[in-house]
Amino acid sequence: MHTIRLLAPLALALTVQLSVGVVTAQAQEFPSRSLQVIVPFTPGGPTDAIARVVGRELSRLTGQPAVVENRPGAGGNVGSAQVARAEPDGYTMIVNGGLTHTLNPQIFAKTSGYALKDFTAVAAFAKSPMVLTVNPDLGVNDVQQLVALAKAKPGGLSFASGGQASNPHMAAELFRDSTQTNMLHIPYKGTADSVKDIVSGRVQVGFYSPQVAEPLVQAGRLKAIGVTSTTRIKGLENIPTIAEQGVKDFVFESWYIILVPAKTPAPIVNKLNQLINQALDTPETQKAFSNIGLDVIHATPAQTEARITAEQNKWGELVKKIGLQLD
Repeated sequence: MHTIRLLAPLALALTVQLSVGVVTAQAQEFPSRSLQVIVPFTPGGPTDAIARVVGRELSRLTGQPAVVENRPGAGGNVGSAQVARAEPDGYTMIVNGGLTHTLNPQIFAKTSGYALKDFTAVAAFAKSPMVLTVNPDLGVNDVQQLVALAKAKPGGLSFASGGQASNPHMAAELFRDSTQTNMLHIPYKGTADSVKDIVSGRVQVGFYSPQVAEPLVQAGRLKAIGVTSTTRIKGLENIPTIAEQGVKDFVFESWYIILVPAKTPAPIVNKLNQLINQALDTPETQKAFSNIGLDVIHATPAQTEARITAEQNKWGELVKKIGLQLD
């Protein structure tokens, strides 16, 4: 009996070592078959576009097909829930917006079908600022003038977005909270409809991506009064950041991440991260991202998880404050 007690820990340690060895060997051989890249939105949008760029480069680097599949529905919840339930072997991943990923389980608390703990972060790999624009007839030239006007007319100004919980919506909610202003949210079914109404003057304020805002600003159809990044952006260098204009620490970025199901072995996650960072460093990827207004970023799995946690806390507080619930 004494001998059995002595041998039991040894057997357990040997089993663990063998398991680690098997996973390490699998990671070295990974991938040995096709990869499935899920996009939880319809084809043609920014998430779809960058997923196809990354998928193309992963195929080139690994010699295995990286098949991009669009699984839209319920604001991104359909595709996310599918990946959460997938086999945790690294062969199924999702390309998602960081805001969508962190926000949806909070605003669809009853119906999202997944939680943040159902995923393991692989990489954060791209980001883009937004541009605060106003209708030129509003008569404001900077952020402080907009804030003063909004405070003088509580609820008298409206801001457009491409829909509830979209990036433009949440950028505006963060702005309202940071400036203690009261502006009415007018959600549209998409960016194009919201642009049409802010240009016509039916609404007065809107946050847009640089690729949407810049041509309209240059044509004089919209006026840019601030950018949401920490530094001024290429193409709109004369437009100061919102933080520069007195809204302390204001930053809002659209950012994109790759995730796999929870319990995917760490060596596989690290191998995927390595491959993705290699894909980001190609001139083809950087040019493709630049063409749609995105900056390439590099992040480890741990750095990506840390950002997800920070964003979850940040948006969780704001969601409760404004009572945003879409179940």
